[in-house]
Amino acid sequence: MKVNIFDQFNRYTHEKQKIVTLIKKIVEKEGHTLNILNIIITDNNYLKKLNKMYFKKNRATNVISFDMDEVSEIYVSYNKVKKKEDLFYYIIHGLLHIFGYDHRTSNEDRTMENKCLRYLKYVSKDE
Repeated sequence: MKVNIFDQFNRYTHEKQKIVTLIKKIVEKEGHTLNILNIIITDNNYLKKLNKMYFKKNRATNVISFDMDEVSEIYVSYNKVKKKEDLFYYIIHGLLHIFGYDHRTSNEDRTMENKCLRYLKYVSKDE
């Protein structure tokens, strides 16, 4: 698995190794495989454009992910990141979407939230 991180505003370049380590642990724990995962840290404007184009919602969001067979992508808005943990949380959330998790019902929402919080603990273990 290859993980590429594109930080358009160079705000989190110092977190790249932690992100890669976190991704690999979650992929293994979930029993999935990924060929290439691109993580793009960008801004609200770009996520708003993606949200409008692909989901018909004319607003910014914190994370959008796409599973395109060989390549998967997670887009995170740095504008929504208030503290460092938010960045990891949004990446985990996007990764779970790639694995097929959703939050259309309260049950699904609870499952995703619990998994995000459980996997977020992996970051603090590495620090």
